[in-house]
Order: sequence, then structure tokens, then C-alpha cells
Amino acid sequence: MEVGRLINYSPERYLACMRALRAAYGNDQINRDPANCQSFGAKLPDSTLCEPGTDVRVLGIGSGSGDVDSAILKKLLQRHNSVYNRVVEPSEEMIELYKAGVSEDTGLGAVKFDWRQQTAEEYFQTKDPKDTKFHLIHAIHVLYHVDDIHATLRDMWEQLEDGGYILIAIKSGKDAGAKLWYKLWEEFGQGDRLETSLRTSDDVKHWLDAKGISYVTSDEDGFAFNVNISECFSKESEEGRKILDFLTQTPHVSSMPEIRYGFGVPAT
Repeated sequence: MEVGRLINYSPERYLACMRALRAAYGNDQINRDPANCQSFGAKLPDSTLCEPGTDVRVLGIGSGSGDVDSAILKKLLQRHNSVYNRVVEPSEEMIELYKAGVSEDTGLGAVKFDWRQQTAEEYFQTKDPKDTKFHLIHAIHVLYHVDDIHATLRDMWEQLEDGGYILIAIKSGKDAGAKLWYKLWEEFGQGDRLETSLRTSDDVKHWLDAKGISYVTSDEDGFAFNVNISECFSKESEEGRKILDFLTQTPHVSSMPEIRYGFGVPAT
């Protein structure tokens, strides 16, 4: 049973399930997308991050199409004259979308982009030990999918400039979805949960606590939406099956009657 391993099972299935979930957001997402991205910029410190006359250096892990990055960069440009922005993103399609957005956005003219088409693991394994350190490192809803969450957190910390900031967005351990994940793993999980996508803010905080690193948390998530899950209760709905797969991060969960019965979803 591949509990919590949807993206490992099939990246194509993962993307199809994610699209089905986004469609289930409906107008809630359409109306809130721009504000959601802006909310991440609002979480940055108001103080300057580097000495006057120097670029503020930013590292984005898994930046996708750059929507959140753009909001973060514009917030930084309110207090800094220029930004050096290194983008680590494994998908060529996402990088091209990011570049297209940058070319159309005159508000990012003072940003120098450094494109790295790599996974987080590839990037951190190939970088020079004396490589650039960064005033801001961010990972927005990507730590579910790195190979080793603890190793990635360590590598991010090691590339942080003294006095710099790390911004992480990940599902809150208090979230209803996280409680679903914990219950699912308790009943049906096999092996180490941290080797799956079922990771939450609790796992990040445990690592930071163990290292004695101070942090500030917020349970306000710019990517929290109302979701219509009625399709999940229809035996004939393929979209419902995809949504259920994404919510549980488990491939073809509708074919596992023991799980469906446990969560009150009719068997197919």
C-alpha cells in the first residue's frame, strides 16, 4: 500500500490529481490567488537584510512558476535597490512559465535571476562549499517532496547568511488535513512517515528545536482554500477519485476499501 507516496508512484497522476483539486476550489481560488501570493511577501521582515549598496541575495527552493517569488521579490525591492535571486526548480515547464512572467513584469527589473533546473538534492549536492550565502531562503510548500526533509533543512541553514531568514510554508500540524494524514498513517502507514509526503509543520519544528534554532510560526496559510469534496462521495466520479488521492497523497485510494470505509467514502 503506497500511503503518502502519490508523487513517487506517478508524477503524472500527482499533477492530474492536483489539477482536479484546484478545480474543486472553484471561485474561492480564482478570487483569492493574487492576495494569497501577496501574503507571503507580508511575512518578510520590514528591516533591511544587507548593507546598503549590495544586492540582497535570495534562494528559492522549488519556486514553480514564480507567482509567490514575485510577491517576495517586490516586497524586498521596497527596501533594497537590487536583488540577486537564485531559482532552484526541477521542472523545465515551470521555469519557462516563471521566465515568461518575469519578462512581462516591469516591477522586477532590478532583480538578477540565476536559473538552476535542479531538484533540491541535486542543487545542494553539486554546490561549491564556498558558494554564495543568502540573506533569505524560502521553500513554499515543497518540503513534502524532497528526499530527506532533515537534510534539506540542514542544507538550507548552512547556506544562510548570518542574520538571514528562512521562510517555510508547509501544512500546519493543527490543520484538518494534517489530522487526516496522521490518522491515515496510524492506521495504514508502513515504514517511516518522513519518507512519504505526509509531512507537516510539526516535523520542521522538531528539527529546529533539536538544533536550538529560534523561529516564529503562523497558522495563516496563503494557500488555504475551501474545497468542494462532494465528488469524492460519488462512486462514478473520476474527478472525485483524483481529489481523494490528492487529499490523502495516496495513489488510487478509492481502490482500497479498508481506507474508504474508514473515512466514510463509498466503495467503487
